[in-house]
Amino acid sequence: MDRGKFCDLNDEVLKKRFYNCMMNSFLPDKLSQTPAALLNGYFAEIVTINTTNSKMLRSPPIHHNHHRKLHRHSKDFAVHHFQDQFLEDIPEEHTEVTSMLGSCPDHQNEKLKYFCETCDEPICLDCTASEHRKHRFSYLREVYHKQKHSMASLLGQGKSQIENTRKSLNEVKNLLFKLQEERASMEKAIHENTQILIATLQQQQERLLDEISSAFKSKESSLRKEKQYFELILERLSGSCQFAERAVKIGNELEILVIQKHLKRKLNDISHTRKDYSATNLKNVYYFSEDNSIETTQKALGHIVVSDTCSDLSTANGDGLVKAQVGAPAEFVVTAKGFDNQPKNRGGDLVTIDVRSPSKATVRSEIVDKGDGSYAVGFTPSLNGEHEVGIAIHHQPIRGSPFKVMVTNPRVYNRITRPTLCIGSLGEVKGKFKLPCGVAVDSEGRILVADCHNHRVQVFDPQGKFIKSFGNLGDKNGQLNHPTDVAVDKQGNIVVCDKDNHRIQRFTKDFAFINKFGGCGEGQGKLKRPWGVSLGNDDEIIVSDRRNSRIQIFREDGSLLRVLGCHGNAQEELDHPYHAVMNANGDIFVTDSNNHAVKVFDCNGNFVREIGQSMLKYPTGIAFDMDNHVIVSDQYNHRIQIFNEDGSLEATLASGLNGLGQKCYPKGVAVSPAGYIVVADSDNHRVIVL
Repeated sequence: MDRGKFCDLNDEVLKKRFYNCMMNSFLPDKLSQTPAALLNGYFAEIVTINTTNSKMLRSPPIHHNHHRKLHRHSKDFAVHHFQDQFLEDIPEEHTEVTSMLGSCPDHQNEKLKYFCETCDEPICLDCTASEHRKHRFSYLREVYHKQKHSMASLLGQGKSQIENTRKSLNEVKNLLFKLQEERASMEKAIHENTQILIATLQQQQERLLDEISSAFKSKESSLRKEKQYFELILERLSGSCQFAERAVKIGNELEILVIQKHLKRKLNDISHTRKDYSATNLKNVYYFSEDNSIETTQKALGHIVVSDTCSDLSTANGDGLVKAQVGAPAEFVVTAKGFDNQPKNRGGDLVTIDVRSPSKATVRSEIVDKGDGSYAVGFTPSLNGEHEVGIAIHHQPIRGSPFKVMVTNPRVYNRITRPTLCIGSLGEVKGKFKLPCGVAVDSEGRILVADCHNHRVQVFDPQGKFIKSFGNLGDKNGQLNHPTDVAVDKQGNIVVCDKDNHRIQRFTKDFAFINKFGGCGEGQGKLKRPWGVSLGNDDEIIVSDRRNSRIQIFREDGSLLRVLGCHGNAQEELDHPYHAVMNANGDIFVTDSNNHAVKVFDCNGNFVREIGQSMLKYPTGIAFDMDNHVIVSDQYNHRIQIFNEDGSLEATLASGLNGLGQKCYPKGVAVSPAGYIVVADSDNHRVIVL
């Protein structure tokens, strides 16, 4: 067979359809009676006219069994001759492909040799001329490897779904197991509570019966004594009266007089000793039961709640779960969520709050069901220190419970006249400083100091006692070159601004090196003598890239998130910024030192406003206190300035910072969990706690 001809499938199908058309439309009805020569010439002429790749008709005929179905109505030699020659040039499919498939389900004995891309299924030659006539199709061999690759992909998906289904099945099995355990546990608790109630009721029954018995025995004893007394009197009176009656009937004068005297004395004695019955000294016995006693007993046994609230997914948010002040209400909101992790839209869940003071005493709390799936909670602490707030729904703790809340005494800054604590002095030994520039306070109240010219970070307890130092001069991992600032993330990891190595380094809370990023340069992600470092709301690392006059924000792994500002003195520009911090709303406050102001940018880097214009001189450190006041180190005015977030001045701290021939040069500033302001007084080589 010459496979060079009719290589295009469309030509082949065209020929096939042309042939069918000729067979059905032009041939005489009595095909078997038509002379063979006439048929040969007739078809030869048609093929010569309508095909560009015609071939000479050949004999003897070659019979192809797989095409007989199309023309089983004709047994004429000429028809077979034309049919076989006309279809002779259709290429045969690879046997290794076709052998994998059976016959066409719609056309008996026709093998599946083609693939309909429109219907995504194998088809036979007859299918191409019938139901798949206008579809796009190809040889099986052309799509075999493609479909094999697709099959592999589908197989991978299937296996992945099997694995996911297996996981889901295991989860359901675990849930069923837990369900049985929970049911057994609840049934046991119900039985135990029922037995306790039964035992308690039986004890009460016995006590009441004993009380009844005692009360009625006492009353019975009293009545029996009365009965005996009146029986005795009655007996005496009856005897005397009977004797007197006999004497009157049969006695003489003397006997009657004697008996009269005796009866008179007897009656007189009885009248002086006899008393009538009176119930004034008796006590009645009553039995009462409460009208709602049955309901109370039922409630005491407990009740069943079927809820679609998932305590593990439910949350609580609000400042009252982070910080609070003594004597002031601390508030937060509990949001109940279903098993689909979506907030509930109705109330009615059993929400319990357990607030414990540092002395473990219970602090009273109030819960208001808003009816929309949220619950407003408030409590008023009376002691400062760390409080623990436990939140549960249906006696199961919610996500994040218990919460740690730092309660502080409200600070009146204008009353601060001197430092609470001074740490360090000039020196190189532990606990001494050489130009301390940055400070931070961790969740435990430990004070971390960037000891710049000693090329180290020192750690002190809240009372100022030296704990540990790490770092030494160098540019290797863990080594420092004039560190200027330090910060602590939510996990307790320590972030250090390694100024003259032009990089940021991260350490664990145990001071082990984690990673570093930066490097000297002006491109994005590079640093040039950075000065300040702080942590954002999601522990993003905010770096004051001082010599590049910009703020760069990084992920923990050092990948860059965004850049704020550029060099200049316009509102949105910066000139050697020292420090930057983020508030709860995501706004970033920057001490723009050479522009003598604090500039505020939103989370997208857009300029919002300025704070402290004409009131600051080369400001450096910046921090927020518990009440969101903005605390600024006003370096060359030798003071600490405290602003409200809107820029209005709240207080100025200068007393106690200067004196004894010293002028304070505040640089880094931080606020402790207890609300104290920690200041790095760099040029006096000390740290001050206000």
